[in-house]
Amino acid sequence: MLNVGMVLTLESLEEDGEKYKCKVADIDEDKIYIDYPISITTNRTAFLLNSIQLNAVFITENNVAYQFRTQVIGKVKKNIPLILLQFPPEETFQKIQRRQFVRVNSAVDISVNCKQSDCHFTTITEDVSAGGCAVILPKHIKLVQNDIGNMLLVLPMQSGEYHYIQTNFKIIRINEEEKSIASIEFTDIQEKDKQLLFRFCFEKQLELRKKGLLKN
Repeated sequence: MLNVGMVLTLESLEEDGEKYKCKVADIDEDKIYIDYPISITTNRTAFLLNSIQLNAVFITENNVAYQFRTQVIGKVKKNIPLILLQFPPEETFQKIQRRQFVRVNSAVDISVNCKQSDCHFTTITEDVSAGGCAVILPKHIKLVQNDIGNMLLVLPMQSGEYHYIQTNFKIIRINEEEKSIASIEFTDIQEKDKQLLFRFCFEKQLELRKKGLLKN
């Protein structure tokens, strides 16, 4: 389930609730070896104290998210300096329901090119998920249901990096009640891009929860 090379999101259970990103470098029966984590807030290397309690979250290759409790139990130097985490039994891992984090409200820059409507425009999203997004339509743009095309989505990650996702899409529906919004389904999206979308949505969920805008 948890494999070498996977990304872990660590959240301190101390009062500060600091969050970190790291990679799994090695695993044995009761230990997880990670590289030195990067603080999501400062984008700098963090030095975790022994015995600090953490909540760890990871996403499997099948896009299923799990979380577990762990703590720092030591440090070791192999090819590079590594931190040792306690590795609890996998039966204690808790599955996180996708509905809790897959779709998040977020204004992300997007460039859209529609074939049937023969138009190209840039705008922002209303919300984003790993399977699609809702796009706010400029006043002069009129789209139709089932139109297809291609798009470029710019994901600003909490690490400060920007990832650019190109994919084909299909328009599922148009909502014109308060403002014109097109619901878009991604088609032929690459697996690596889907993973990035899952991670972006999960990071946004953590951010909203920290601000008290999302319930646990």
